Amino acid sequence: MKGMRLGYLTREGFKNIWVNRFLSVATILVLVACLIIVGTGSLIFLNINSLLDLIEGQNVVMVYVDDKATDYETESLGLQLEGMNNIKKVEFVPREVAFENQKEQFGDKAALLEGLSPEILPDAYKVVVDDLSIFDSTVSKIKDMDLVLQVRENSDLAGKVETIRNAVSYISLGIIAILFFVSMFIVSNTIRITIYNRRLEISIMKAVGATNSFIRWPFLVEGMLLGIISAVISLALLYLVYSIALIWFADLMSTLGGTPVEFLDYIWFFLAVFGFIGVVIGTTGSLISLNKYLKEHNNVVEND
Repeated sequence: MKGMRLGYLTREGFKNIWVNRFLSVATILVLVACLIIVGTGSLIFLNINSLLDLIEGQNVVMVYVDDKATDYETESLGLQLEGMNNIKKVEFVPREVAFENQKEQFGDKAALLEGLSPEILPDAYKVVVDDLSIFDSTVSKIKDMDLVLQVRENSDLAGKVETIRNAVSYISLGIIAILFFVSMFIVSNTIRITIYNRRLEISIMKAVGATNSFIRWPFLVEGMLLGIISAVISLALLYLVYSIALIWFADLMSTLGGTPVEFLDYIWFFLAVFGFIGVVIGTTGSLISLNKYLKEHNNVVEND
């Protein structure tokens, strides 16, 4: 019997969306607008983060090996660097390769290096640090290693990259949090109008002994469905907007040395997040509005 009653109430929730289609459309539009803004902010964050990862990869530490080191000792130093924490990549740069690179950088003035041999340069290791938040401590450990002649690094750039990453993360989370509460406020008030328009129906149900749970369930189903519908529509529109935006911004990303984030790589992530946000806002907004209405009209009963 309870299963039959639950099925009936669920069907009522589906039916209410069509019966109150004008307000349902208004609720969906509000949710879609907020979800697209959240999705746009997330895509901007992902693209900025991708560029910062690219900058991190270029922010290398050059570790120069002492001239007194033997081939075996030089190789051992490389293994020690690879075994360190917070090291993403280690690449050996022989002095001969470094000398040829210097000649290429000199270009037309490479003749100035004629008569010099690669022996004037030390062997080196090109080290890519993984986590820039502990960049300084990692460099300090490298400097303390035996047979390290000198370390060339750019701690200022590492600090700036980490500051930008943190700022982008905090701003993105702040915007998402604000939009979440704004959406819930708007949706709850929109659903409140729906409840007010059906106040006679609710009063009749209470008069014949319906419990608060009986009255709430169709509204919860309605809010959940509105959230799911909004999530699917938002995902499709966000894909369309992002595809159009890439026409203008793909060249800019290429100029900066990066590539835009592929939307399809994150489609399931966005679907899950949009679905979760939509359902939470829809159901919570419905509960807030209905509970407030019942409280205002002294309809709270003890047999809930």
